[in-house]
Amino acid sequence: MNRPRIPQVVLAGAGAFLVTLAALLRFHVYDSVLLLPLEQGRTYRMVAPAADYFDTATLTSHTGVPLVSTTTLSGDAGAGNRDTAVWVEFTSLTTASGDRIDYHERRTAFDRRTAMTVDCCGGYVDEDAGARQSGLAFRLPFRAEPRTYPMYDTTLRTVVPLRYEQQEQIDGLRTYRYTYTAGPAKIEDFPQQFPGKVLGLPGWRALGVSRYAEVTRTLWVEPESGLTVKVAEKHRQGLRTPDGYERRMSLRADLVMSDEDVGAKVADARAFLRWVLVIRDLLPGLFLTAGLLLIFLGSRPRRPAGTSRSGGAGPEGAE
Repeated sequence: MNRPRIPQVVLAGAGAFLVTLAALLRFHVYDSVLLLPLEQGRTYRMVAPAADYFDTATLTSHTGVPLVSTTTLSGDAGAGNRDTAVWVEFTSLTTASGDRIDYHERRTAFDRRTAMTVDCCGGYVDEDAGARQSGLAFRLPFRAEPRTYPMYDTTLRTVVPLRYEQQEQIDGLRTYRYTYTAGPAKIEDFPQQFPGKVLGLPGWRALGVSRYAEVTRTLWVEPESGLTVKVAEKHRQGLRTPDGYERRMSLRADLVMSDEDVGAKVADARAFLRWVLVIRDLLPGLFLTAGLLLIFLGSRPRRPAGTSRSGGAGPEGAE
């Protein structure tokens, strides 16, 4: 009993469809879904095992104190759209017992493809609704490149050059290391005056002071996803009198992301890379191979019906 054959035109058509599907997955679908999310709900911690700070409320110095910086990101999905996302970031620097040393908050809109800030949607930095944010908002874009990017620093409220340094392995994951150092820059004028003896000037009864800050920030980024898997920050702040001289150090802290959070972020980056392997590489490769095979079968010439496979004489040659 002869099995019905699939027409060659059907095989060729199916093959062409699979080849087209492979191209769409590889060159269109993958690119089209690379959008930073509207929703966001992440928290990470950085720890300084032994930091120094001056408590301006009690006018006392503390040395060798463990500090914890906690950053929380949340997304305002209702304020975003196809092209723009809006995230709010809260960063609190506290002692191990929970006493707050510093705090920053900002709301920033940014392009979902480039990760660059967009001036809209009620952005602010701390109490300043007029703060002009620009550069990278929170992170690098997908397929980060080994080059310099402009990035907004919340503490200094300015754009700084985030420079690529080198490749490094973090928990076996290939990353790009970027860093910047900026400041010192004035970040605050205190409304009250400080006693001269606190500032090392016992001959003065009281003086006005300003806080100046310097920040060094290092990011380890998995380039395909643009995800930051590790962060380290060095903060140094000082109190200066109107003559421009620093009279007292107010903060010195070397913060590094906790091992637990590094592990979680590395796992997120690996999950993204597995998705990339399937959508961009594996499935297009399988569809392309199957499509070319079907096109080959559909275009191969077939023997006319009734022709003997053995090449012997047909009925007319029989005796």
